[in-house]
Amino acid sequence: MYDYMKALQRQFETDCQSIQNLNDEVNRTHKELSSRLAKEDRKLLLRLVDMEDNLRGLATLHSFTCGYRLACGIHRELAEEAMYSFAKEEEERACRKAQAHDESNSEETNV
Repeated sequence: MYDYMKALQRQFETDCQSIQNLNDEVNRTHKELSSRLAKEDRKLLLRLVDMEDNLRGLATLHSFTCGYRLACGIHRELAEEAMYSFAKEEEERACRKAQAHDESNSEETNV
């Protein structure tokens, strides 16, 4: 199911220009910072960036999966209920009104 969720998530992701611009800015900033650091500090920075990227990917997938499960639960609940019908609701309302009217008339004749 995990692989299915990952594939489904990829299908729903959008390639917005703003996301691409932000990604380009992150890469430029990373290169600039990396050029200013010593070799050991660069390795540490790369580890940090990799861990952050991995964490972001996992969080995104988890969020997508939770949303999908929520949608499935809502669908299941709706499938168990009878379909809503405005006409049926109006008919039931008219029947209740007529029944209440009949009951009030029968009480008046009994008095």
